[in-house]
Amino acid sequence: MQFDDQFDSVRFERLLDDAVDPVEFWNVLAQFLSEQWRLAQTAVLHVASASEVRLLGQFGSGGMAAMPGSVRRAVVDKGGAKMQVLSEGSDRWLVAPLTRADGIVFVLIAQGGDGLEKDASKIVSLAQAILSASEARQSAQRSSRSLDHFAKIVDLGLLLGESVNFDPAAMTLCSEVAHHLKAMRVTLSWRAGDKLKLVATSHGGRVRNDTEAAGSLLRVMEESFDQAIEIAEPPLENDALNLQHRLYSESNANCRVISLPIRFEEKSVGVLTVEHPQEENPVGQEDIETLRVILDLVAPRLEEMHRKTGWYGARLWRTSRRFLAGFIGYRHTGWKFTGLALVLFTLVALVVRIEHKVKTTFILKSEASAYLTAPFPGYIDQVHRDVGDIVEADDLLMELDRRELVVQLAELNANRDRNLTDARRLEGEGELTEMRLAQLAAQQVEAKIAVLDYRLSKTELRAPFDGIIVEGDLRERLSSPVQAGETLYRLVKLEGLYGELRVDERDINYLFQDQVGQMAFTSRPYDRYDVRLDQFEPVAIIEESGTYFRVRIHLVDAPDEWWRPGMSGVCKVDAGKRSVAWILMHRTVEFFRMLFWL
Repeated sequence: MQFDDQFDSVRFERLLDDAVDPVEFWNVLAQFLSEQWRLAQTAVLHVASASEVRLLGQFGSGGMAAMPGSVRRAVVDKGGAKMQVLSEGSDRWLVAPLTRADGIVFVLIAQGGDGLEKDASKIVSLAQAILSASEARQSAQRSSRSLDHFAKIVDLGLLLGESVNFDPAAMTLCSEVAHHLKAMRVTLSWRAGDKLKLVATSHGGRVRNDTEAAGSLLRVMEESFDQAIEIAEPPLENDALNLQHRLYSESNANCRVISLPIRFEEKSVGVLTVEHPQEENPVGQEDIETLRVILDLVAPRLEEMHRKTGWYGARLWRTSRRFLAGFIGYRHTGWKFTGLALVLFTLVALVVRIEHKVKTTFILKSEASAYLTAPFPGYIDQVHRDVGDIVEADDLLMELDRRELVVQLAELNANRDRNLTDARRLEGEGELTEMRLAQLAAQQVEAKIAVLDYRLSKTELRAPFDGIIVEGDLRERLSSPVQAGETLYRLVKLEGLYGELRVDERDINYLFQDQVGQMAFTSRPYDRYDVRLDQFEPVAIIEESGTYFRVRIHLVDAPDEWWRPGMSGVCKVDAGKRSVAWILMHRTVEFFRMLFWL
């Protein structure tokens, strides 16, 4: 969605002229908004109740019945209580309230494209400004007010409606004032801490505060800001000092200059300075009063946008500074607050004692584990369990291929039977020696059969105890060979879990047996479990990152079902009460003591 930068003043004047006819006014307003923002459809409704919704004006195809259900519900359920942008496919629907001076609320509905969210506040602000302007126009016609004064109020509504950020709003204000007063230059400054800062000028472009000309103009503005009154050269009919204004006028071809403070909540927040050439007449009292009214109306909106300008830290500091200024003053508020905070923090850190916690990492281990290996060379036939499976004792894990062993067993059985038959035949023939050899051959085959039976019993690999498989992904190795003694599975018990700490050598002297603490797993940092120190290994582990000691911890709480050996996390052990200053600085103190051998 694009905004038509060419503001159609003729149609705007016709819109205000048609305000005497309410029916025509709403239709022209809808048409004006649609063409100004290139909206597909615009409508204005009056919602008296859920069953009484009246269409006041519309521009574009369709009607209330053709609108999406979510839009109709937003109108009926909430009555347009707040501005919202709804998405329906590629279309965006704006539903927003328009409030009349007598308190009657109307609902503005606009259909646009992807850019509607960005321009929603502008559309609503402009519509509200036009509604207010039309009411003001009618009131002005009834009371015969000045049309010029009315036009300036309308311009103010447009000014507030088309700007959502401080910088564009400030530049638009300067341009509008320069246009209405036919000024040579209009400059706006805003309070930044204890000083004023130039923020916008009617000439446009980036405003610099580090030039000599900017310094002269700031001194002029500070003169009006400090006295909180309008100051001009030639002087006005008041008792204000205008030394800086006179010096500025003399150094700039005796130009005519006037500065007006911008007030918010009875305090000056900025200054607007208007410059005219010497040849033109000075700004009249009527124009000054009009400017005063405009600035009083603009000040709350500008101050609100200025508070939202900048990164989050700057906005937070401005809010905090306004609060602190009531206690420690506006001048050097930041330095005062920083000094007081440091002093207070130092006193608290030296006096308050809290629990010193030694932080270290841990890994969960099991009391027993078993490596299940291949009993003899063979091939993997079937895999029944994978890594991560919880098994019970004697559960079948995998099977080796036994077909070759079965064939060998059948052959040996046949050989045994043949040798026994030969032995009986030779015994009948009286060949005792040959009979004995046949019997020995049969016994030898029996021994081989026993070996094969043993191997057949070992083709099924079973769990020796209850536990969990932590190693052994064999499904991708089906029908692949294995060697005798090759590790196929690693099984660990889920019972008897304990933690093993890796304590830095700088912290080991703070730990003792039976100290308590808490641990949290990396996978679930929001759950804490109580632990107690159990055993200290006397031999340190030396690594590139430092020297560590292993400390075994006892788990006070019963292990949860999801705990698995090998899980890791952080453990904090209570090591006694220490001052906050000691906890924060003891590492630094120890470093310098070692560095300078103190």
